[in-house]
Amino acid sequence: MAKSFDESEFEASRSGNFGDLLQGRDYLFFLLDNLDWDSQLSAVRMMIARNRHAEEAFSKAIERDEEEVQAYRGPHHHHYVDQHTDMLHESVFRDAAESMAAIGMIAPMVESTLGQSLAALGEMYTRKNLTPPEHKRWKRAKSNPARWNCQIYFNDKGEAKSNILEGFPQLAAASGLEPFLSPGFHAWFKAMFTYRNFMFHGGFEWSLERRAAFKEAIEKNGWDLFTCSKSGGEPWAFYITNEAINQMPTMVENMLDSLAQFAKSLPFELISDP
Repeated sequence: MAKSFDESEFEASRSGNFGDLLQGRDYLFFLLDNLDWDSQLSAVRMMIARNRHAEEAFSKAIERDEEEVQAYRGPHHHHYVDQHTDMLHESVFRDAAESMAAIGMIAPMVESTLGQSLAALGEMYTRKNLTPPEHKRWKRAKSNPARWNCQIYFNDKGEAKSNILEGFPQLAAASGLEPFLSPGFHAWFKAMFTYRNFMFHGGFEWSLERRAAFKEAIEKNGWDLFTCSKSGGEPWAFYITNEAINQMPTMVENMLDSLAQFAKSLPFELISDP
């Protein structure tokens, strides 16, 4: 037997305001209806778990090898010490690869979701010939076609600069999204996308200048999301902590919820069909 509408559902359907029937993250469909974020996050969690299992297995192998080296008293001791040193050396790059894999999954999903959502919002404003909330970004951008592109920052000269670290916060404030973001999202976004840029352009072993710059950024911003191996007492390879990697899918879920609540708050004349 078909489930009947209650009175409020009947009124919503009769008025054509189906938004009243939506719940939670469903409101995000006002902005974005072509991404399966649940399946994406499921795949991300699976790969994080798989990589963590491999990391733990290798760590146990190192521990066992160390015990064997300490217990060995035969003529080939130096050989086994060298073998153990090689394993420790390999772990530096294994850990870097795990961090690269994590940021390589999460950062593109965040960037794509935010970018497509805000671009769609811009198209809605244009289509309805409505004006977004007053903000210096719109005055600087004027009619620039990239004004709704979160990868672009508009400086005080009205110049468009490709810089998502500044472009997204500026567009989030200009569009009205910012109040809906979780308190720590901007700091997390800045940290993760700074790390993404360093890893994608510098690989596992950055230049000495980049290592020093990232160490300074960690200290300046109070980021507790990263750790590093050292060589000669100085940073060698930087990693995302296991705790921060585990938290990545949850941070994305919080972002999706924020976008959904933002979409829910949009004026009816903006989200309604022509």
